Amino acid sequence: MQAQESALGFLKKDMKLEIPYFQRSYVWKENNWEELFDNLIDENQSHFLGSIILKRINTRSGETERFSVIDGQQRLTTLSILLRASYDNIAHSKLDEETRAETNTKLRMMLFYKVSELSSEKFVKIIHSHLDLNNYDSVINGKVKDNLDSIVLDSEASKNAPSTESGILKCYKYFHNKLTETPNSAEKIWNVLVSEKQKLLVKIDLDADENEQAIFDSVNSSGVRLTSADTIKNTLFQKMMELVREEDNTEEVIKLYTDNWEKTFMADVACSKYWSAEQRLGRITRDNLELLLHCVALIKGFFDPEKHSMLDLADVYKKFIVKMDKHALIDFVKEIADYAKIYRKVFISDPEQSFEFNDDVQRLRHILAICDVSTLNAYVLYLLRKYHADADGCLQQILIDELKNLETMVFRYTLCKVSNKNFNKICALFIKETKTVRDEMLSNQHNINDSAIKNALCNIPNNKMATLLLFWIELYRRSKDSKYDVKDLKYTYSLEHVMPQSWEQNWGINAVPVVTDSGNQVHDEEKAKELRRAAIYEIGNMTILNRKLNSSLSNKEIKSKVAGMKKYADLGVAKEVISTIENCNTWNEKNIRDRTEDLYKIFIELWPVDFSS
Repeated sequence: MQAQESALGFLKKDMKLEIPYFQRSYVWKENNWEELFDNLIDENQSHFLGSIILKRINTRSGETERFSVIDGQQRLTTLSILLRASYDNIAHSKLDEETRAETNTKLRMMLFYKVSELSSEKFVKIIHSHLDLNNYDSVINGKVKDNLDSIVLDSEASKNAPSTESGILKCYKYFHNKLTETPNSAEKIWNVLVSEKQKLLVKIDLDADENEQAIFDSVNSSGVRLTSADTIKNTLFQKMMELVREEDNTEEVIKLYTDNWEKTFMADVACSKYWSAEQRLGRITRDNLELLLHCVALIKGFFDPEKHSMLDLADVYKKFIVKMDKHALIDFVKEIADYAKIYRKVFISDPEQSFEFNDDVQRLRHILAICDVSTLNAYVLYLLRKYHADADGCLQQILIDELKNLETMVFRYTLCKVSNKNFNKICALFIKETKTVRDEMLSNQHNINDSAIKNALCNIPNNKMATLLLFWIELYRRSKDSKYDVKDLKYTYSLEHVMPQSWEQNWGINAVPVVTDSGNQVHDEEKAKELRRAAIYEIGNMTILNRKLNSSLSNKEIKSKVAGMKKYADLGVAKEVISTIENCNTWNEKNIRDRTEDLYKIFIELWPVDFSS
């Protein structure tokens, strides 16, 4: 890697700068253009405009040097359009023939390249993505300067004259207007852009074998991140372009892109929003598209969780793609699209989503998400594609059984605080079918057996797990009991400790006597306090309400607490607690332990494991 301050004059070198064919389109708008314009005409300002990253593309001997624009396409595109607009403005001024020829030569050196030294034909030097290619070439070739009335800026738009869709065309018109309105601005900006002394950029040059993802992340940690998904998409379709180059059939590439990538990931606003939505993975965030591509890499087996991390995702894709022929690449793109359709249907991140117990797929998906075990999503995706539903949408029994096994494993591991650090490795083994979920549970049976579950429920690990467990027990009961008309619920409930965590003031051992499992009062003060502190964190002392009680009400004595809970107790798991308190006129350790036992029995019924071999 080489990084150095550079004038825009580096473009004078005979080369091609290729914006990856399927990279995102040009998105700068009037506020960006205005800021750039004002900076360049202000002689008292520093004109440093940021960095660009160029990666060398291997070429044959005698071929024009090629570089891929990894970062900085917005900046580079804008500066080249401004250079063209400045030239067009100057060309109309009264220049002598020699100066006019020199100016034209500089423009052509910076914006065009020759295939060979003796060739008279010139081509646009910056080769844009397919989304902007035609409009950009028209601007740089000077073909739009006489048709500006047909271009409508956002600031000029109205109902009768909507804004022009192409940002490239609007950029040229904006600069044309500003240069025309501002005296001497064209000459000033031209001189800045062609000067070798004006170090406008930091240019970072990468060799063909360097990992641009790692470089980009390190130099743009505070900016808009180039995602692994961007790099992978560009790699896929750039490779396809190379494979059809001899056939001169770019239409085949565009069709593959349109029919599979564009329709899958950019069909409409909601679709684009879903795939760009970010999910937190520990201390980092990744968007849904990256997470999908990670799943696909695990399923296909070219991502090794023991060797690779998410930072390596783009690099492992490149190594996998480079060996493909055209037919293999087409099949792979279609396979990604197939997995994407399943992924979007299953991995929903909508806080307004309702859940029903009998929806096996969404139940598992939700439990994985709340337990923060997204590393197993790849296995879920693999199963759903392998054992697809029948024509009526019914899941195969083998799929239902395996999803339930996975759900049981995750619930038991999380409740019993068994480390999930090896889940990435385990997921890969599941996909390869060299290990089953049952094998995994058997290997850890002493940590996750029924006795371990009972102990875990007597000291529930955190509020999140208690809420999740009570929510799904509530849905299970609703699925079985005809008295419930509503079978589906949104996951919008708040956990409440019935006997409050701050119990000393209104729930002290004198106000609410501590009792043993058999109902006998404990008179030893230290022993009583120890039992009470432990009872607070049993699942039997917890319920979920449709609204969180404020701290003052939550800590009230029994009658006031129950009155407050009644307002928000829509669920059976809350009403049963209120009923017990009203019938017993108290809430103590025995009530808590009895309810813990009841909930434990339901857990074992719902998520059983036969550990006999």
